[in-house]
Amino acid sequence: MTALMVVYAEEETGCEKAWNDYYDNLPENERDTTDSVVKYVLIEDCSNGFELTAARMHESRITYITAIKNFKKGFDAYQLKDYDAAFKAFLIAARAGDTTAQYNLAVMNAKGEGAPKNIINAYMWVDVAVKNGVEEGRDLRDELLKDMSSQQVFKAQALINQCTENVYIYSDSFHAKTTIKNSCLNMEVS
Repeated sequence: MTALMVVYAEEETGCEKAWNDYYDNLPENERDTTDSVVKYVLIEDCSNGFELTAARMHESRITYITAIKNFKKGFDAYQLKDYDAAFKAFLIAARAGDTTAQYNLAVMNAKGEGAPKNIINAYMWVDVAVKNGVEEGRDLRDELLKDMSSQQVFKAQALINQCTENVYIYSDSFHAKTTIKNSCLNMEVS
């Protein structure tokens, strides 16, 4: 005689239900292979009163404020033709995810303002800006490509693949922006 197997199912928690409702309504093309990890982290965080989310929001809010302050500082310095100070401030803002600062760094690298002229760095920054939605960057990227050898384009693309990462900023909601890793900012590229 075969014995019956009994399975005890735990009741779905409010946190699990919220995730499952969200995920069930997510379009197929927006689902990701890492979703199960995200689900676990979010459910755990929900169960712990969103401590991790609160910490992330605080951290990303500081990142956002840093970007704004340094962009303004860079813009003011650029207006005064203090290109070294402008470059440094734009770099901080760009690393914090400010897309206009990323574009400005591309322009400054292309012109040699605040740093030695470097077409590869210019291309790297403008590509990041375009990926973050700066449409004006497409024209600059096309201009730079015309002046680059195939070897320089290959090197720039390799650096972009190696050096980009996401930074999360919070103003009124979370935004992920692509930026350049700190470890790549000191690399000699030419």
